[in-house]
Amino acid sequence: MERFESELSTEHSVELIAARIDRRKAGVSASRRVRRSVMQSVQDNPTKEMDALMLGDALVGYGNNMSLNNMAIMENIMTMSIMEANDLVPGGKNTHAWYMEFIKCLQDLGCFISDDGYSRYTESSLQVDMDLVIKDIVKGIIDGVKASVPAASVLGTVVSTTIDGLKQDEGALNLFGTQAQSADGARLSVIPCEQLSNGILIASSSSIRQTGTSSNGGVLFVNWRASAREIFRGKSYVTFNPASYEHFRQLIEEYLGEHRREVLSNRFSRRKRA
Repeated sequence: MERFESELSTEHSVELIAARIDRRKAGVSASRRVRRSVMQSVQDNPTKEMDALMLGDALVGYGNNMSLNNMAIMENIMTMSIMEANDLVPGGKNTHAWYMEFIKCLQDLGCFISDDGYSRYTESSLQVDMDLVIKDIVKGIIDGVKASVPAASVLGTVVSTTIDGLKQDEGALNLFGTQAQSADGARLSVIPCEQLSNGILIASSSSIRQTGTSSNGGVLFVNWRASAREIFRGKSYVTFNPASYEHFRQLIEEYLGEHRREVLSNRFSRRKRA
């Protein structure tokens, strides 16, 4: 297997994250209030039962092999990166710039990023279902690395069960729809995560913006259809050594303890219900 590890030293990573946190602290108004959705779960920590979550317009699903500690680590890394991207590229319009800031923060945290392209999504049909777009993009990510990391193929299953679990939870589905859809389409990310036998954490990130009026006004992942000509996507394959996290655990968790509710919206079961 190829060595999918960041070349960034732990010391440099800690410096970069500390600088990001200092910048954000300096920019937070003393009068700012963090608003929390009424649908948001009171559970602020991952569990095996509630093994998928919504971070704003991003869906994160954990595989069966993820330990609770590593679920929390991956969640904090993704939360920090989403918060940074939201802060640096506000408004939700420039998805390309948002995606690049998201990826840059993951790299600063010590993640190895492979295949971080951003381009137009192509599909032969004129109308495609949004969940098929997501699954097709993730399949493309997996195909690019499965020769080196055969275990990466499990991410496709995590994506499918995460979307299926969301479809089964009407409250979570409706809440996600309000956060991911806008007047001119939708912007969303889907992030399946798994733990390899050697302890390394793997994930793929698919970030999509669908613009225009080609949807039929339906619900995302149920009956939302869009013109492929108006879909742009970013994709990446991410690996992270959780041992590196211990060097900045206190730094990031103290900060996220105050601010994670800015993006943490809800938890739900990833697995299909009987």
